Amino acid sequence: MERTGTWVRNGLVFAGALALGLWLGSARSAKAAGYDSSGNGVQFQLTGVDETSSLLVYEPGTRTVYVYRGATVGNSALQCSYMYRLSRPGETIHRESCAVQNLNP
Repeated sequence: MERTGTWVRNGLVFAGALALGLWLGSARSAKAAGYDSSGNGVQFQLTGVDETSSLLVYEPGTRTVYVYRGATVGNSALQCSYMYRLSRPGETIHRESCAVQNLNP
């Protein structure tokens, strides 16, 4: 009987700590970092540091999001994987392929 009571108590403590952590963390939102020298700079966000990582770059002037997949692995020269052009909220967003870049000048 004591063993069951211990399991129940530990489960309640765990659930309480989990609920408290979720409640405290829910007020914060992730914000993209950016550099703005002319009032029209880009914003970026790096997600993950493994094979599934992505670098997202947002250019407010053209309202375009560029996605660079595998940003932290492999070759040091990244090429844009695809992009999203944003028009108005609520409209359909289409994924577009980025133009193939020439790595040799």
